[in-house]
Amino acid sequence: MRVSMPSDADSWLRITLDVPGASPAEVVGAFLDPAAVNRWWGGAQLTVEEEVGGQYVAYFDRLDQTMRGVITELDPDAGRFGFSWAWDHAPELPRRQVDIQVQPGAVLQLNHGEYDHSSRIDRDDAVSHRDGWEFFLPRLAEVVRAQR
Repeated sequence: MRVSMPSDADSWLRITLDVPGASPAEVVGAFLDPAAVNRWWGGAQLTVEEEVGGQYVAYFDRLDQTMRGVITELDPDAGRFGFSWAWDHAPELPRRQVDIQVQPGAVLQLNHGEYDHSSRIDRDDAVSHRDGWEFFLPRLAEVVRAQR
């Protein structure tokens, strides 16, 4: 896994993860299938409307917190998926965007942002998101491998 934190030069958290042997559609599918999401994303209960403009909501029962978003891009066969990201319990935090692209050879590129590097709140939020993705994305890769 390779991670690039937001900086003055680039306002996005960027993470790259290899998922060997998987197709782009299989990797994107792991973000869309409620059962798969539950396995890799800490027991999250996913509600998803699989269309651009549809809701993408993950309730984390262990935290009693909800991440609520809207699908902004959806083309599983091309390995593309995007959604907005906002926590119900933290309305003071800006709405973020998560963009996922899976390259041939199953290289997942996840971009999460944007962050204002000059803002302490944004820097702390970026660290929190980095820590979460670093923990959960390898679990996503395991779920994709197990489903093959």
